[in-house]
Amino acid sequence: MKQALWIVTLCIVMIGCKKEAGEGGKAEIRGRLLERQVFVSGVVAAGPYPVVGDNVYIVYGDGSEGQFPDDNVDSGPNGEFRFRWLRKGTYTIYAVGDSYTTESGKAAVPINVTIDDRKGVVEIGDLIIDKIP
Repeated sequence: MKQALWIVTLCIVMIGCKKEAGEGGKAEIRGRLLERQVFVSGVVAAGPYPVVGDNVYIVYGDGSEGQFPDDNVDSGPNGEFRFRWLRKGTYTIYAVGDSYTTESGKAAVPINVTIDDRKGVVEIGDLIIDKIP
């Protein structure tokens, strides 16, 4: 009787332990941060070209509770970045560029990503931000 109760309790605990998106897994998200020079008229003056040493942010989950980052990495020599040791789930990756249309003069450029494979690598390609010359 005790063994059956133990097994039922263990099953309930295992079912109730749904892991949320975030650190603790074996998956990763990779990409490249690029920037382009843009005039007020919207004409692209130069680029896009790799950004070295700029912040790229990640939000665990769907970001519905706000876009406050859970972590960030710096872009590498070719603009590459990666977030490692992630679990399956939904993430928002973003970088901040310049903007003529916002009061702050800054704008986030987000990409929503879903990791379906617990050991998978998701390539998001190029994340392009604008810079005002």
